[in-house]
Amino acid sequence: MFLDTAPAALWGAGMISMDQRHDSREDAHANPTASNGATGRPAPVRFDATEEESQRIQALAGSSSGSVRLARLLIRQPRLILHAARTALGGASAGLRADHTLSWLIHVDTVRQVIPDGGMGATWGGLETFMGLVEKHVPKTAHALELGCGGGRVTRHIRPLVGTLVANDISERILAEARAATVDLPRVEFRLTHGLGDDLRAEEFDAVIGHELLMQFDFDELLRYCSNVHRALKPGGLFIASVYTFDESGEMARHMEMIRDHGAGVRSPFRVHRMPRRTYQDIFEACGFEIVEVERSRADEYKAQKTPHTNFVLRRAALPTSS
Repeated sequence: MFLDTAPAALWGAGMISMDQRHDSREDAHANPTASNGATGRPAPVRFDATEEESQRIQALAGSSSGSVRLARLLIRQPRLILHAARTALGGASAGLRADHTLSWLIHVDTVRQVIPDGGMGATWGGLETFMGLVEKHVPKTAHALELGCGGGRVTRHIRPLVGTLVANDISERILAEARAATVDLPRVEFRLTHGLGDDLRAEEFDAVIGHELLMQFDFDELLRYCSNVHRALKPGGLFIASVYTFDESGEMARHMEMIRDHGAGVRSPFRVHRMPRRTYQDIFEACGFEIVEVERSRADEYKAQKTPHTNFVLRRAALPTSS
């Protein structure tokens, strides 16, 4: 995903296997963030690009092919060569472009050419409304889970608002980015995950939080994933999630125009899905959630023009019984 534009979550093909967990120690040492002289630990990265920096990153990303950018990443981080070789065996160049770990790290490498201390998500927006809902609804004492934490951008906002926090993602190399970005915060437990949430533990969490994640799944995948989130929540627990929806007149037409202008061949292999709000609500209710609140992010939360997120606050209810 993310050879061109990068949504916030990391799921699907090209996952890092469970036997590669040992790479995390090396990744933590390889992170290029500056050292904090007072503690000897890396300083937290910056997650706020200026408009000028965002434009430079976009221009840089468009100035070379994905293959050139991948080669540059491998030269800078030779430990990734073995992973790239494994991925190539599984799908040649298409597999490399679709591999989530490599795509994310290529994106970060591009950002850091403009913002040396920049992190995953430095150019994204739409977080203010989402975090306002987290602060409003999630108890300060909650044991919470962040889904698809990426490089820790949203993790940094969530951690001060909850009692304890678990953050997961599908790659140890990505989790190493998040660890380095949160060293100045109270402890966060990072977990490697896989699949569509099948490994989530039953009734573990008071709240599950996922910003820019659910739009990575198609209809059937979303049903399975949300069912697993429902299972992971304690009775009455909250699920706060953001998606892209078609709500207002002309939004679908504008999206179709973008597809015609750019073509399917250049779109993200992560297949960012958009559905009407009512469709998402039907899925959530079918998985055992009741709708607590729905609020759209404001247009001024984004540096670039885009369709704002729709943010859902859901409560775990009893699963519907079949008649």
